[in-house]
Amino acid sequence: MVPGARPTYAVIAKTAGVSEATVSRVLNGDESVHPERARRVQEAVEKLGYKKNRVASALASGRTGLIAVVIDDDLSVFADPFWGTVTSGVSRVLQENGLHTVLMISPVGSLEGGVSHYLKSGEVDGAIFFVLHSDALVNDLKKRGLPLVITGTPHSSTDIPFVDTDNFGGAYTATKHLMSQGCKKVGIITGDIGTTAAKQRLDGYLQAYRESGHLPGKGLICEGDYSFESGKKHAQALLETHPDLDGIFASNDLMAMGAIAVLESAGKSVPAHVRVVGFDDALIAQTSRPALTTIRQDVVALGEAAATLMIAQLNGLEIEPKILPTELIIRESA
Repeated sequence: MVPGARPTYAVIAKTAGVSEATVSRVLNGDESVHPERARRVQEAVEKLGYKKNRVASALASGRTGLIAVVIDDDLSVFADPFWGTVTSGVSRVLQENGLHTVLMISPVGSLEGGVSHYLKSGEVDGAIFFVLHSDALVNDLKKRGLPLVITGTPHSSTDIPFVDTDNFGGAYTATKHLMSQGCKKVGIITGDIGTTAAKQRLDGYLQAYRESGHLPGKGLICEGDYSFESGKKHAQALLETHPDLDGIFASNDLMAMGAIAVLESAGKSVPAHVRVVGFDDALIAQTSRPALTTIRQDVVALGEAAATLMIAQLNGLEIEPKILPTELIIRESA
């Protein structure tokens, strides 16, 4: 064998003193091979430094071993710790099952372009979508037979498996907590309202208001984009429109921290003048000053659940949508 060259089945077979067919059976996990022959093949593999060719395996099994994880690029992917945490949950479960992650960050509105073409090309065994503005692409991919999982409740009725957090319940709890602390004028900074998670959190906020006997005044609902700067921008707008503002529910911790920065700069002490609640319970919520009261969602579990649903699909198992609970974590900001 040429030095540095990758050993072939023929070289392994010659070294082990068996046929190439036996080598193939051993490397593909066939347990019917005689133990002595299997041992010789494994010893030859180790001696020759053989590494299984994933592409050849894919041709034989019809699978690539790759799962796409699709995220919009307007979600502060590199700034918001949520995304690193949730994708680590996905990757860990996939790797434990011999699969690998292909992270695809797609500009909003371009899913039907490059991402769509790639997912339809047969390069991946399945796709996990984080945040959808439309169900059109996933419905098309479903018709083509590509296994799919959506993180977040789909926009319309569909049989595509999904995993989500109790967004409505978390937002409702956050708003009720602010009101229980004496807040009379509570503003909300939502995420992108084109996503179901943002809509559900807004609905939870509105339900808490309805139960208080009235609806939020004009200008108390602001649409953000989950970034720190977005929290600053909309907190400033809330203060200008409602100088007597005494509560803010931000749909993630980054926006809550941005809001607190603006409030403090404006001479509004948190929580003495304005109480603030976030959503996620990222590490910054625990280390900020004041420490952030927030709605905890188990982000790692969300990623793990998405990956588990994908693996179940690949194995032909029946699967049900999964909704993960939230929890109010009370700290200093409210």
